[in-house]
Amino acid sequence: MILETVEYENKIFWAGIAELFNSSHMGTDALVKLASEKDEGIYAIQFLDSSLIVSIGHLLSAAQNAVNAWKGDYMLTRGLDAEILVYASAQRQISRAIENLGIRDGLQSIALVVVGGSKKDVRNVITKMITKVGEEAKTAFVPDRERLERIMHHYGVNEKEVKALTDSDEIEIWAEALSRCVVSRVSLVALDT
Repeated sequence: MILETVEYENKIFWAGIAELFNSSHMGTDALVKLASEKDEGIYAIQFLDSSLIVSIGHLLSAAQNAVNAWKGDYMLTRGLDAEILVYASAQRQISRAIENLGIRDGLQSIALVVVGGSKKDVRNVITKMITKVGEEAKTAFVPDRERLERIMHHYGVNEKEVKALTDSDEIEIWAEALSRCVVSRVSLVALDT
């Protein structure tokens, strides 16, 4: 679990991000119900298909952009949780965002983003989700070649773009460069509003 601040003007929010193994075999309906049970001080709980998430930075950027849209009054959706999904998918249409990164039955690994007013509240919610859904990945969003190629294809990132950021063939460095490319796609959603 990582806990970071996201800010809008002088207001500070906390974003918590984790990758969970769905050992409870929770399906779409159960996960949606669980995410809707927000405690006081929690503004969003969003589960996503982790297969197209490149890094924690990817989801942190989505959370920051979603908070900016929420507080800046230019959201594309009706709620902060759905806004996080839209930004994470780099899609402007909620239906495409759900199709690409939405949860569905049978997922073995699930990304979790929680946004709230305090670090303690966000940590408590993530801990509760770990208890209900399943164990947290020790290292979130571990890269492998197949996963990175799938992410590149989905976000329209070509090899030339990644190589402009690194000449390394080391998978972790390549993943970090790809993450920077994906984060730029995430941020572009805000420019289209």
